[in-house]
Amino acid sequence: MTSGSLQPDGTDGTDGTVGTVAALWRYPVKSMRGEQPASAAVDRRGLVGDRQWAVWDAEGRFGACKDTNRFRRMDGLLDFVTGYPQDPTDAAACRPQLLAPDGTRHPVPSPAADAAVRAHLGRTDVRLMAEASTAHHDAAPLHVVSTATLDWYRRQLEDVPTDERRLRPNLVLRLPGAEAFAEDAWEGRSLRIGGGADAVLARFVKHTTRCRTLNVAQGDLPSTSRGLKSLAGRDLKLGVYLEVLEGGRIRLGDPVAFVD
Repeated sequence: MTSGSLQPDGTDGTDGTVGTVAALWRYPVKSMRGEQPASAAVDRRGLVGDRQWAVWDAEGRFGACKDTNRFRRMDGLLDFVTGYPQDPTDAAACRPQLLAPDGTRHPVPSPAADAAVRAHLGRTDVRLMAEASTAHHDAAPLHVVSTATLDWYRRQLEDVPTDERRLRPNLVLRLPGAEAFAEDAWEGRSLRIGGGADAVLARFVKHTTRCRTLNVAQGDLPSTSRGLKSLAGRDLKLGVYLEVLEGGRIRLGDPVAFVD
């Protein structure tokens, strides 16, 4: 079997190669739109600076597209775009910029950023806060989806404009020759992402259970009632979560291989 023809689990049957990193996504503020860096430092918490900040309310819950014990549904957060002026390598020094729907830019944290969020959400009890004792990630540091799975999802929505932004992954992996949901077979396995001394070692944690974020409009992607319904036959699962065992740096085009 050649390296261009993968088995159902995404391996090539020789050196454990899965594929390559097709896209990187980092979301400086949880539940706001993010950025696509060409590379990103990675520590045990995930991509450095990812979801480092969130919009907290007076009851100690932070903004999302859903209500849970930790999250408070705050419609309108996806109208904001966030990014880092410089590549962050130290979480303590992460200070993103917030682009508000009215076109103004504000540093995070700042009174101006808080005021922009309050004005757009129509509430006075919220502010941007850095992660402390309560984790901002939903389930694990790295959220991964394959290009084959993403293509399958696009087909389910047919004429509704859709790309990976609806799924909010950190890594989109290209798995040549693999079918959709090849990543579902990675349970119990560990991956090496990149090469050399700064390769990242990560391990499968769980499958990703989806929420109404898939339905919400963002940028040029319209709202739809079919985003979540399309996964009813899969128990709302699409993509996987990984934990970071060893940090390093991930770059576009990096090879991804099994190490077990």
